[in-house]
Amino acid sequence: MIRLQKFVERGAFGEGPGRAAYVFEPTKLPEPSSGFKWQVVGDFMPGDAILADPGLKQVFEVALKHGCAVVAR
Repeated sequence: MIRLQKFVERGAFGEGPGRAAYVFEPTKLPEPSSGFKWQVVGDFMPGDAILADPGLKQVFEVALKHGCAVVAR
């Protein structure tokens, strides 16, 4: 099943988080920022996230249309 996933950038020594990315396919992730790697947020629940922050609706729409939406922290 394909579902919306959240990834955050983390540095090699735990620094971060950097940007957040919302994707349906991890292959759609852009290159991480220098010194960072993408890390999946395993307990991400899109419904809970949008209830907590209704502004994510637009971000999720971009992810649906383009396969990925990146948000700067």
